Amino acid sequence: MSLLKTASMIVVLTLVGRLLGFFRSVYVSNLYGTGMEADAFNIAATIPLTLFLVIPGAINAVLIPTMRGLMEKEQRTDVLYHKMLGIILGVFGTVALLGVVFAHEIAGMFGLTGAKLDLTAEMLQWMWPSAVFIGLTGLWSSMCNAHQHFFTPTLGTVANGAIVIGSMYVLVPLYGPTGLAIATSLGYLAAMTTMLPTLRRFGYQHRLSFSYKKDEALAGMGERVIPILIGAVVAQATTFLERGFAESVGTGVISALANANQIVQMPMAIFVGAFTLPLFPLLATHVKRGEMGEMKHILQKGLAYLFILLIPVTVGLSLYAEPIIRLAFERGAFDEQSVALTAWALPFYALGLYALAARDLLTRAFYALENTRTPVTIGVVGIGVYVAANWLLIPSLEHGGIALAQAVSAFSQALLLFLLLWRAVGTPVKSSFLWTMARTILSCGIMAAGILLLDPMLSQLALWLYLILGIGIGMLLYSASLVLMREPLVAELLQKVLKRVTPSRGQS
Repeated sequence: MSLLKTASMIVVLTLVGRLLGFFRSVYVSNLYGTGMEADAFNIAATIPLTLFLVIPGAINAVLIPTMRGLMEKEQRTDVLYHKMLGIILGVFGTVALLGVVFAHEIAGMFGLTGAKLDLTAEMLQWMWPSAVFIGLTGLWSSMCNAHQHFFTPTLGTVANGAIVIGSMYVLVPLYGPTGLAIATSLGYLAAMTTMLPTLRRFGYQHRLSFSYKKDEALAGMGERVIPILIGAVVAQATTFLERGFAESVGTGVISALANANQIVQMPMAIFVGAFTLPLFPLLATHVKRGEMGEMKHILQKGLAYLFILLIPVTVGLSLYAEPIIRLAFERGAFDEQSVALTAWALPFYALGLYALAARDLLTRAFYALENTRTPVTIGVVGIGVYVAANWLLIPSLEHGGIALAQAVSAFSQALLLFLLLWRAVGTPVKSSFLWTMARTILSCGIMAAGILLLDPMLSQLALWLYLILGIGIGMLLYSASLVLMREPLVAELLQKVLKRVTPSRGQS
């Protein structure tokens, strides 16, 4: 499967999955607005969500290079799988059990008291079993990705979203806010089970093996997994710190930040997933073969595509923050106050979109080089920057400062990772990347000018039509500007699309 076809498939499936996740947020906001119940759910959901963001990526980072190495040598991979299955079940079964037992104490770490503390702890008890599902999801998706198969792991996000929404509609009328937590765990179970047929097709049987002695592949993974896990946890630490900072600002801020972040994470998940997932096995393969020039070429192309895709999204979210929030959430208990709180955070989150994407891709480059310590060190620096930025920004920007602090931290980490990669392998990008950046920024300026010029006229229309026309015109202006400036990546993309369309026309 070509990189473009793989990326397109991932984009479509991730978009569907994210839309389902977005509808889930709309449903919760409609029921509870930015009240206590919504805050409790968003705090409790932070733990399984963080595990979902950390664990599959960490397993992916250590397992794929090892699996690719075994495949290059035409050695068996099922033996390693059986050992990993035993480790995953043992570790995450223990984590889930401890999480259920100490749910109240864990909820208290967020600074909660009273009814909110009790409700959050109850939700956590229902959510902790999902740790086992997430651990197996990480293992099984890594096995599929190692075989250059990306469809069913990505389909898991769709299954997750569909089951969560359906379960919420059934369970919330019966169990109240606790039904949200039960539905969340069922969603992670659904994401896990989608990969079972694919693993069977690749010939893997689910046996447990505990013979870990003198296993060089497992030992090599063990040396790398600890710093990778630490790095992944460090990268997500800002999520937990954010909840603490938000709780200190006032009630409703946690839910407002969660809703704004939900909007921002949609393009982040779609485009970053489309490039990071298929690129990482390629980066690891080229490093294994000593083809550093090819590795850097792929890395530059990934960084350039992300820049072209995410910078206009940043501009669009900044210009249309309030109407997007109104159209998405303003109904039921989500009132004018909720709109104002959420719309204030959205542009600040959007400023960090590209930095977060670049940080993740550069981290994968270090993992492909089997350097796991550098991303951990930079992640720790990022936490320090995040805390300092919150201390400086919250007094003047309130919860907008919390969102902006994430962007500042992401930029600092991406820049440091880029400079350190430069020192390790030589110049990661060529001058053509800088020209792509210049054309993109200029095209975004043209897009923004056109949107602002037409806004007085378009704002008289119905909200949904106003957004569709405004965003559509902006996309046309941006795309046309890049084409007129002869941006090579856009021309390359158009050629690939035309090649796929032309044969089908000839056959018709």
